[in-house]
Amino acid sequence: MGERYYEVDAVRGIALIFMVLYHILFCLYFFGIIDWFNPSVVSGAPIASVFILVAGLSLVLANRKPLGLAKRGIELIAFGMIITAVTWIVYPHGFVVFGILHMIGVGTILSIPFLSEKVKWYIPAVFGILIIDLSFFLEGHTGSLLLLPFGLPYAGFVSLDYEPLIPWFGVMLLGLACGKLLYPSGRCRLLSGLSSMPSLLRPICFVGRHTLIIYMLHVPVIILMVFLLFPDAVLSFLF
Repeated sequence: MGERYYEVDAVRGIALIFMVLYHILFCLYFFGIIDWFNPSVVSGAPIASVFILVAGLSLVLANRKPLGLAKRGIELIAFGMIITAVTWIVYPHGFVVFGILHMIGVGTILSIPFLSEKVKWYIPAVFGILIIDLSFFLEGHTGSLLLLPFGLPYAGFVSLDYEPLIPWFGVMLLGLACGKLLYPSGRCRLLSGLSSMPSLLRPICFVGRHTLIIYMLHVPVIILMVFLLFPDAVLSFLF
């Protein structure tokens, strides 16, 4: 594992904090406790975009060989499948099939060719833009279960979390391009005059260093807290 970059941990931590806040509101809406928040209107896409951008940038800084990156990708897919299994048991009508962890896991593996030092930053940038643009052509079209990871779900598909490769792998490639552009020698061009972490950022960086475990646990913890505070609402939904 490469060295830690506090600025990357800070951005990742801020994105995760906003994601947790968003999921708190989502759960309160989902169980019918609040009606002023509507996830179909207030999208979590901007938060996911930052999260995935940083995931792409972090690949440049990971200092791992292709085999290590492939292993990491498989691990993330495995964690994603755990979320799939749990949500299928709890909410079979909209369980997570290809969520953000699935996407980042598959994207990590697909990103390996772009991480070569011979590949200049503008190459993943161009591919990223093309993939994002492709999503506009696919919008409104349906596909099948096999095409679901590529942004072509079957008719009537519903999921609590759905981040297909098109367009989200494009966002990840843009993050990878930013990593190559901003960290050509292992240090950030924009922070060359700031060598140490500001003390104010330490709590946020701590969150950013433990994003996976926090991501895996925060929704069950939120649901537990909602149940303790509003047991009737949760029980009426379940039964």
